[in-house]
Amino acid sequence: MTLRNCIILFDNRPDKVFFSGETVTGVVSLTLEKNKKCQALMLKVLGVASCSWTESQIIGKKVFLGNEVYFETLNNLMAEQHVQTGASDLVAGKHTFNFTIVLPPNLPSSFEGMYGHVRYLAEVKLKRPYKIDLSSKNVFTVLSHLNLNELPSIQLPMTHELLKNFNYLLVDNGMLEMTIKIPSLGFISGESIPVICNIKNESKIKVECIKLQLVKMILYTSKYPIRKHKVEMVKVSRYLGGGVNCGEEKIFELSLLLPELPPSSFTMSSIIEVKYELKAKAVISGFHSNLKSIIPIVIGTAYTNQNANMGQSTSSHDPEVYQIYNEMLRPSNEEVLIAKGISE
Repeated sequence: MTLRNCIILFDNRPDKVFFSGETVTGVVSLTLEKNKKCQALMLKVLGVASCSWTESQIIGKKVFLGNEVYFETLNNLMAEQHVQTGASDLVAGKHTFNFTIVLPPNLPSSFEGMYGHVRYLAEVKLKRPYKIDLSSKNVFTVLSHLNLNELPSIQLPMTHELLKNFNYLLVDNGMLEMTIKIPSLGFISGESIPVICNIKNESKIKVECIKLQLVKMILYTSKYPIRKHKVEMVKVSRYLGGGVNCGEEKIFELSLLLPELPPSSFTMSSIIEVKYELKAKAVISGFHSNLKSIIPIVIGTAYTNQNANMGQSTSSHDPEVYQIYNEMLRPSNEEVLIAKGISE
């Protein structure tokens, strides 16, 4: 049952966004209209992940599930203010209880997807003798640290070259070359990814258009009844360029703006993993296969911009972005490009 007139407040963090490893402080405010007998006022704080989806089988359907608990704390808020010897009374009026919780350092970021989520919750329970417990809940957001300075390899420029020969039997129709260049593989939300796409068409086949897009890939892994994967791909940002005629060379210089995104995750969760890919495609006329490039991109929460004056750093730890992250991590209606199952 719901515990009325009970509010869980977090100190100096109205948007309820925290980083893993932070110390969370706050207060539980409880107002009672009459005296209540109680055994304890318990505060539980926990982080959990869950994923599920259904697949059609030859006979019926099968549900795949995965669950994880990342941390859980349980504290009696009345312990310091009341000596517990059986039941005791909480008198009518307003009561406040302070709390302090240290978040573990390697928590995965809060996440909401089509097939699963990572959520963090604070719950207060008023335990009463011989009666149903009364409870009140408040969710909050956690972001994992991903400092791009700690991944020096992704700060190096990236060049991806692709060649396609249009030779068929003894007929030589020439060659198509596509080169993708980006200054690094690591970025943070709010930045733009500068991309240079060079198309050199020495073939007799026209390139209809150039497509670039940043895609967020979410890998869900079930644990029951068997280990199985489900992939969700969400379009983040895209660019559509013109065509390249036969014997022509064009250079496309563009920037893909990054909205507020959850950071890339690697090993913090075994059932939900978030990755990003920069995909480039030269769409070729006729029945020829397209020329495709895929470059992995890492989205972090902070890094030092080497081009900034006076060594200024760029960071998503700025309190001004807390509200943006909080809105970003709520369930959304993002456009889903593809969702497919992959068995191990």
